[in-house]
Amino acid sequence: MEPDEPVRRLFGSFHGSKTEQMIQYTVKERRMKVGKHAGKTMYYAEAQKSKVIDFEEVIRDVAEMSSLTTGDVRNAVDRLAYYLKRELAEGNTVRLGQIGTFRLYAPGRFMEHPEEVNATTIKGAKIQFIQNRHLREASSLIKVAVDNPYLTKKKDLTATGTESAEGDGSSGL
Repeated sequence: MEPDEPVRRLFGSFHGSKTEQMIQYTVKERRMKVGKHAGKTMYYAEAQKSKVIDFEEVIRDVAEMSSLTTGDVRNAVDRLAYYLKRELAEGNTVRLGQIGTFRLYAPGRFMEHPEEVNATTIKGAKIQFIQNRHLREASSLIKVAVDNPYLTKKKDLTATGTESAEGDGSSGL
């Protein structure tokens, strides 16, 4: 990997060059069990598995992009995880700048009478992550392509309803 590869992969679009990523989809079928299409075979696009960036690669890449050592980055991430756990357990919301906001979410079930509402009607707590605008920008860099063996024409409709110029089933979202 080139020395600048981690920087280009993570921040290329934020340094003036707009890097576009392609998500590959394949056509899958499923026999519907309920609803108006029950018993009918329906087709849908399913994303192919993409590369998983593991923890050690994140640590190494962040260290290469900064003046921190891998040990510094590992320690900072460890302390951040501890901090998030502590604050969320206390019911606090945590905003992490360009990353987003973490909060605990524990909705209650609807009851017919107010006297039925108690601690047992609260559903299991979940951690909700709300991405910041900075991370949402990544979705504008994604293009999709569907490998559709059922296609008879060379043109395919994109997600916006316009025909793809190349007719390859790809689309910018």
